[in-house]
Amino acid sequence: QMPDPAKKKKKEEKGKKREEKALKKESVTEKFAKVQESRKRKLEGLDEEPVVEQEVEEKAVEESPAVEQPEKKKKKKKGRLEDIAEPRVETVYFDEAPSKSFADFELDERILKGIGELGWSRPTEVQLSMIDLVQEGRNVMARARTGSGKTAAYVLPVLHRVVQVMSSGQSSIAAGPLAVFVAPSKELATQIHDLITTLLRPLPFLSVLNLSSLSEEEKDVWNNDSPQLVVCTPGKLSTMLQLRPSFLSGVRHIVLDEADLLLSFGYEQEMKFIRRNLPDHYQCILTSATLTDDMTTLKKMFMTGKAVTIKLKEGDLPDSSQLTQYQISCENDEQRFAILLSLFKLKLVVGKTIIFVNTVDRCYRLALFLQGFRLKSCILNAAMPANSRCHVIAQFNKGDYPIVIASDASNVHVDGWDGEEEETKEKKKDRNRKMDKESGVARGIDFHQVSNVVNFDFPKNLESYIHRVGRTARGFNKGTALSFSIPSEQSLLEGVREEMTKQMGMDVLTPYEMRIKELDSFVLRAREAMAATTRSVVKEARLAEIRQEALRSAKLNGYFARNPRERDLLEKDKKLQQLSLRSPAIADVPDYIVPKALRGIDYSSDLKKKKKRGTKHRHKSANQRKFEHKKADPLHSFSI
Repeated sequence: QMPDPAKKKKKEEKGKKREEKALKKESVTEKFAKVQESRKRKLEGLDEEPVVEQEVEEKAVEESPAVEQPEKKKKKKKGRLEDIAEPRVETVYFDEAPSKSFADFELDERILKGIGELGWSRPTEVQLSMIDLVQEGRNVMARARTGSGKTAAYVLPVLHRVVQVMSSGQSSIAAGPLAVFVAPSKELATQIHDLITTLLRPLPFLSVLNLSSLSEEEKDVWNNDSPQLVVCTPGKLSTMLQLRPSFLSGVRHIVLDEADLLLSFGYEQEMKFIRRNLPDHYQCILTSATLTDDMTTLKKMFMTGKAVTIKLKEGDLPDSSQLTQYQISCENDEQRFAILLSLFKLKLVVGKTIIFVNTVDRCYRLALFLQGFRLKSCILNAAMPANSRCHVIAQFNKGDYPIVIASDASNVHVDGWDGEEEETKEKKKDRNRKMDKESGVARGIDFHQVSNVVNFDFPKNLESYIHRVGRTARGFNKGTALSFSIPSEQSLLEGVREEMTKQMGMDVLTPYEMRIKELDSFVLRAREAMAATTRSVVKEARLAEIRQEALRSAKLNGYFARNPRERDLLEKDKKLQQLSLRSPAIADVPDYIVPKALRGIDYSSDLKKKKKRGTKHRHKSANQRKFEHKKADPLHSFSI
């Protein structure tokens, strides 16, 4: 008799259920060890029946909270031997992490006190997903959008583990750090250092050193300082290792923040040198907003064991309920300047604002333009010294300046749909200028409470757009992004629009309609100011800034002490260049130039200085000054 096919199918299903139960009882580590062992056996010809790797991976992922099964991938036989040598990566997708407070992570009470001082009320999604894994000592590759709280996600658990090591007396006798945080730019390193410094206030027995801020003259720190935590750029860490080869011998945790930039910024040789000086065993954490699975170079270089890849189920930017994205199409550059001016003067853009441009000269030209209309702003670009860049960021975060004009010209633009574009003379000049490769404006920097991001020049690719716009709507805050485009930038706009629509499932770039005919007066005023911002004026503005930097330089203090006359000359010339405009009232907004729909609001400038008491009669006319000069002249006032 032939067996009943229905009964046979039931037996097979029961057998599969038994296997699934057996697999569930095993830990995630045992499952992956089993898969790896089966691979080796098959390559040696010892296994006749292959183990179904994908099924084991799916079972392992089920143990993680809110996990979505990864897509099945067919691997060729050639790649299997390579996979054994590479670190094993377990991909974990998080839709929504369970709600917790920081106290639920069982962090040290003193760290929780530091969190309270920072005013953090609840952890973000990436922190909920990542802190537990880092506390378990797992190697982690984390990808989450910009502004989602990745820095705290690795700093808090690493700091907790360092506190545990120091409290138990297990710290290495070797003079070196227990944890190292590597960032691609000095600004990002300074930001990480400031966060750690705040968290360490209740922990006086721990110290942190920011290598990226050290100068070569501080030899005592380079040779003798032994902190438990170090924040650095690859270049400065390589310099330290040349002076002290055993500096990293006791490292237990190494964090590579914005990992995708560490190689694209030209740090490949430094990263290889750092890896050669690391111990055999340590915990490695890689984080970025654009982390991809094919980061095989850094993964092979630094991962010493199995790794978990965390990918939050979210877009690269917040949704439209948190971040509103607008796009303005202009016919030419003059119209772009006029519309930007009208947005500020008519108070359509309110709050702290970052304006991004594509070149360094463009920074100064736009700053001089806004200065002519009494709009206070500061400049941030890679041509500035590191201490000046950090000073500008600190001033902006404190609220001293409502507008910062930033150039991300030093950032590397990836090849993509935008194709190759012919370089203009201005771009070639910026390329030939000496830029600080440890500078980064659009990547990773946390500008506080930014209400608006304005792409005055449209970014060259999607990655640049994401990291620019990501400076606003950070954490749980809301923000607005406004992007200008002219006909020559239309292809870039369409490329970004297409990619963002794919990611978000809808068109998020909303057209911002401006009736240019109602802004004729702003166009005329913008034209006059643009004509006044000549090359020579921009050059003088840059020279004035260099003079200010020279006066602030600690290295030149000794020289100025020996040559006070030189200092006096710089003091006289340090005043920033100002535009010479024909109309003295060009910055005012009379009612007749305001569009009818917006009339009835006070558009007077908030930056007008209030007159102090007793200063009413201090400002004298030209005739009064001429009379007083004549009166003081002894040849005219002498009488017998």
